[in-house]
Amino acid sequence: MSVHRLLIPIISLSLISGCASIWPFGDESDVKPITVQRKAVERARLNIKAPEPIKAREFKWVIITPDNAEQVWAKLKEEGKDLVLFALTDEGYEELAMTMGEIKNYLANQRSIIIKYKEYYEPVNSEQEEK
Repeated sequence: MSVHRLLIPIISLSLISGCASIWPFGDESDVKPITVQRKAVERARLNIKAPEPIKAREFKWVIITPDNAEQVWAKLKEEGKDLVLFALTDEGYEELAMTMGEIKNYLANQRSIIIKYKEYYEPVNSEQEEK
């Protein structure tokens, strides 16, 4: 019973003091200071292929007016085309043209952003320019 009373304080004391009090190896002069070294790392190449230019498909606009509506319907029927009409008003056509212009500008901006990223991540060295 007395051994148990002695063991409990010893174990408690060793837990509280931690490992520092029982470390028998070396002294503080053996501890080497930590040195931090920085090394420049090359940026990873993006490996992005330039997209192929858009190849516009050919299409034909047919303008229908009250004067030529019957002729256009007859010609479409004769050619075996579906008799379907997709129409725009003159204001609608202007809006379509403006939208297409905005899409073209947006694509040009995105292309320039991609080029700038490529230049940033893959700068051209003077050695590469000479080759």
